[in-house]
Amino acid sequence: MADYGWFGLLRVGSLYPPLLARLADVPPAERPGTRVLDLPAGRGVMSLPLAAAGFDVTPCDLFPEGFEEARKKLAGRPVEEGFRDGWKGSWPRWLKQRLFGETVPPAPEGLRCVAGDLEARLPFRDAEFDWVLFIEGIEHIPDRHRALKEVRRVLKPKGTLLLTTPNLLSVRARLSFAFVGQRTFRTWFDEHTGVQGRDAQGGRIYHGHAFLADYFQLRYGLHHAGFRIRRLLPTRRSFTSVLLLPFLFPPIWFFTKLAVRRARREFEALQRSGRLPPGVTPPHDEMIRHLLSPPLLLDRVVAIEAEAVA
Repeated sequence: MADYGWFGLLRVGSLYPPLLARLADVPPAERPGTRVLDLPAGRGVMSLPLAAAGFDVTPCDLFPEGFEEARKKLAGRPVEEGFRDGWKGSWPRWLKQRLFGETVPPAPEGLRCVAGDLEARLPFRDAEFDWVLFIEGIEHIPDRHRALKEVRRVLKPKGTLLLTTPNLLSVRARLSFAFVGQRTFRTWFDEHTGVQGRDAQGGRIYHGHAFLADYFQLRYGLHHAGFRIRRLLPTRRSFTSVLLLPFLFPPIWFFTKLAVRRARREFEALQRSGRLPPGVTPPHDEMIRHLLSPPLLLDRVVAIEAEAVA
């Protein structure tokens, strides 16, 4: 990720190259034995390049026909071309070299998408995967706590979850909430335009961004589903957030510090009452680091890397 540099992230046209850069850290010799579940896989934006890079990838989606359509369109072509044409993004040269070496291979023709519903039990065994990519999915699901527990079930102990969702705590999003009550100035979200699809029978709705969650809600859900946050990953910088940062960072810093004082007192009261298990580490220092970090203040999307607690 350091290869992008601070200003390089301003030029990133897509969320996915920075995420692929994280997987590129896995040595090529280890990739065939690294099982990766990609859900929702969508049109294969993560699955296809990772499979071409040697990972053992299982795409899973509520609508697997979309993945199959994208795979067929890309058949025989270098996998980068599908990314550039279908997802309007590009890969820096260093990322291509780390993923593939000197030659970008074609998309693997044998890769198939498994039908799966994150509102039900996934069709996989317990502890089957080393990585789960939960990319731009949790904001579409009514019961995110159930979905996170199901993701934890299929992930090996100490396995890695990579989760992304629109960032509600960027400087730009905070300002937008103050004026229009939602994270963007550009449009409204309503009960009609928010529906992005339905199944063939019309009974199942594919919701849009109806269930957005901020860092606090995600952290809470991850903890109670059996995860521990390792780090926040940088994704795409918001140019507006960068411009606003010098003006809004001082009050954000001040009120964040003010809020954590009360949070610490509440935590200490729980400890004294015996309602917390002995040895629980206070979360506040880590939370402050995250809340005042560039990924949360400046990025359009929040990306959380979490470890499945054994």
